[in-house]
Amino acid sequence: MKIIGRVETATFPVWKIEDLPVKVDTGAYTSSIHCKHIVEKDGYLEFKLLCPQTEKYNNKLIKTANYQIKSVRSSNGKKQKRYIVKTTILFFGKRYRVQFSLANRSKMNYPVLLGRKFLTKKFIVDVSKKNIAIGED
Repeated sequence: MKIIGRVETATFPVWKIEDLPVKVDTGAYTSSIHCKHIVEKDGYLEFKLLCPQTEKYNNKLIKTANYQIKSVRSSNGKKQKRYIVKTTILFFGKRYRVQFSLANRSKMNYPVLLGRKFLTKKFIVDVSKKNIAIGED
């Protein structure tokens, strides 16, 4: 298993997004991504990615046919219906298929959260480290 830090970056090749900051959270079951303006249209789901830290991708329009609606328990313990999208990420030099719930993460520091459903049996998290993939500590 690969050791990763509490904060890393991931590339979303299908969405043409590179080095997006991600928060690694072993307390969260699912992974999520910060967005707004979620609209179902003609068999597709459109949403705008929000990432003020990387202005290049802030308000980037994403369109996908690979989505569903699921009931998800939020960080405050309440169940809510959320859109779930599936995409490929490039993380530590390897491609992974990941499900992300679309969420309002405006009060959070990072636009993407990687939860333990993705992390399990692949990574060990060293919370004293960050940005291991790019050589920072």
